[in-house]
Amino acid sequence: MTITNKLGLYLHIPFCTRKCRYCDFLSFSCNDNKIFSEYANALMQEIRIKSENWHYREVDSVYIGGGTPSLLSEWDIGKIVDCLKDNFNITEDAEITIEANPATLSDEKMERYLRKGINRLSIGIQSFDNNMLGILGRIHNKNDAFYSLQRAKKAGFENINLDIMFGIPGQTMKMWKDTVRQCIFLRPSHISLYSLQIEEGTEFYKMIYEDGQLEPIPEAADREMYHAALKMMKHAGYEHYEISNGALPGYRSRHNIKYWSYEEYIGMGLGASSFVDGSRFKNCEKMYDYISAIKENTAPIDAGSVESYTEREEMGIFVFTGLRKTDGINLSDFRKTFKEDFFSVYDNTILNKYKGMLILDGDRLYLSERGMDISNKIMMEFI
Repeated sequence: MTITNKLGLYLHIPFCTRKCRYCDFLSFSCNDNKIFSEYANALMQEIRIKSENWHYREVDSVYIGGGTPSLLSEWDIGKIVDCLKDNFNITEDAEITIEANPATLSDEKMERYLRKGINRLSIGIQSFDNNMLGILGRIHNKNDAFYSLQRAKKAGFENINLDIMFGIPGQTMKMWKDTVRQCIFLRPSHISLYSLQIEEGTEFYKMIYEDGQLEPIPEAADREMYHAALKMMKHAGYEHYEISNGALPGYRSRHNIKYWSYEEYIGMGLGASSFVDGSRFKNCEKMYDYISAIKENTAPIDAGSVESYTEREEMGIFVFTGLRKTDGINLSDFRKTFKEDFFSVYDNTILNKYKGMLILDGDRLYLSERGMDISNKIMMEFI
């Protein structure tokens, strides 16, 4: 396999003011500025360690995610970005994103972000309905959500993503459409819409499946909400370019496209994943192990996570992730990457099995909107 694309960098900030009821990400509640600064220092040391092997590669996207990265002071974030620029070959036009919660996003932080070169803001709105925000366990209200975007634009951010969520217990179609309508009215450059997934180990899982306090949304209603949002977004000029993402022309997420386009990325921070030089691995998930490795000046990689998949397994990943994009996969890219013809590897009867849902158009294989409703089932055919 030959991969020549520019690198993406992902930095994980695992802290939150309060863990949301649906969240199963590697994150935990913390409001101690001393711990935040200690973690920022450890993260900067990891940046220096990992840059030794990959500083020669061009980096055109950086994503600071979490958790809630905007919990850290603007000074800690500024130092982290400076450290990245000092140690990695980051291109002048790189897309640099930071995730934020509306309740932790001050004018001072946004001004500092821009000054340090962060040019894309991803704000976790989830809903413009206070009742829904309360059910989700969010720490902000709808006014925080509304004004955070207005203030971000005023600060100078042009590239702003809003996350919104559907399929929330108790959510009606009217509530959902109101959130989508409000989101479109604010005119962010990018919208991510997610169906609520009830994951084991979360507070929601206990409330729904153990205590019976909440009733999950039926799948049919969930799909209706999804298609209603897509219709509204398309009418407003947003390009639906990936299952859960729409953007105004020119504002597709460069970093996330890397994950769906079989491009390489390096993860830094607690539990962060990497795919580079044909290998996949993750960092330690326990803070003690992570900090201990950093103190020993070694990369905090979980030795048990290092995986080198067979070429056939990598082909499956290429197809599985690529079909998330509405453009799908280009079969000539498949040939270029793996030196094999797509249909010499996969049985073309899959096309008949999912007729009208999995579409072959010339050299392009993609899912229709109907196909996206059962995307995981179709994509698993290639794993």
